[in-house]
Amino acid sequence: MWIQDVLVKLDRKKAEITFNQHLFDRQEYRNLDLDKIEETVRTGKVLGQKCAMPNKICLQRYFGKENVTYTAIVRFHQEFIEVKTAWPKKGR
Repeated sequence: MWIQDVLVKLDRKKAEITFNQHLFDRQEYRNLDLDKIEETVRTGKVLGQKCAMPNKICLQRYFGKENVTYTAIVRFHQEFIEVKTAWPKKGR
């Protein structure tokens, strides 16, 4: 599967993460926490139905203590991961 090929090429836990300007434009409106977005990219699970070839992947992670789920759309490049957009959702 192409998603596994993209994930193998670049280690999510060590790769540099950059943020798109679109994310900063909506940071205050959506009340986004950049640390939680970064943790979502590094440890979140892949949502296959929202992914698109060749390198657009959707990741999601639930933070239990805060009772919030972050979803992030990212693009994998050769040397870094770019977060295109993200949004929180209350609960699971």
